[in-house]
Amino acid sequence: MKHIRKVLLAILVLLITLPCVTTGFAATRYTGYINKDTYVYQSASKSSKKVKVVRNTKVYVIGVKGSFYHIQNTKNKVKGYALKSCISRTKVPEPSSSDDTGDDTGDDIGESTDSGTETGTPSWKSKVVKLDWYKTGKDVLKRGGYAYLYDITTGIKLRIKRMGGTNHADVEPATKADTAKLKKIAGGKFSWVCHAVILQANGQYVACSVNTMPHGQQTIDNNGYDGQFCLHMVNSKTHGSGKVNPNHQACIEKAYNWAHG
Repeated sequence: MKHIRKVLLAILVLLITLPCVTTGFAATRYTGYINKDTYVYQSASKSSKKVKVVRNTKVYVIGVKGSFYHIQNTKNKVKGYALKSCISRTKVPEPSSSDDTGDDTGDDIGESTDSGTETGTPSWKSKVVKLDWYKTGKDVLKRGGYAYLYDITTGIKLRIKRMGGTNHADVEPATKADTAKLKKIAGGKFSWVCHAVILQANGQYVACSVNTMPHGQQTIDNNGYDGQFCLHMVNSKTHGSGKVNPNHQACIEKAYNWAHG
């Protein structure tokens, strides 16, 4: 009898304390999206180690702890904690054409196949500048903003979105049509080869360099491009080596000289 009473008492204690445990870390699971550029923390504390994530990154919410959701990345299964206010059930709508941070002027940058002949010289050509990435370049196109790239060799223009990047800009084609244009610029096959381009954003025209190889994460799922590509300015560095890439710098010079030569 004493043994039975001890067992019943143990069960009673367990039932009393169990709600306290699940209240601290409630069990839940659903698919969500990061609704703005923010941080994911190693533990449920802003003082823990953190990594930056971009808007509309898809995650699984697998639990709750205080003011944080416990989340898991859908691609690499890495777990972490994000503030509840930074997680939404659905994607944040992408900006419409009227919300562009670039100043698209329609025919101002044509989609002709010329490379700067007399009949195809863009009206903005003399406005092209070179900008140091770490001084003013990184602020030309904000994270989440849209702009245009003009390839000086083919005359092709495509619309892009900046998803992130610190040493240089990580960008994506805005639509499937823009991905097709990027592939034409690449000669039919995406690669790490550098291309001289002009970035048009916020009324500025900046000599830049891009590669076309898709890699890393993405925030646009329906553009037919699996990842992001790199956009460099003067003195920008690669994310892998942390060094200035001479090939990109040469293309930046090429783009600037094309505009002012």
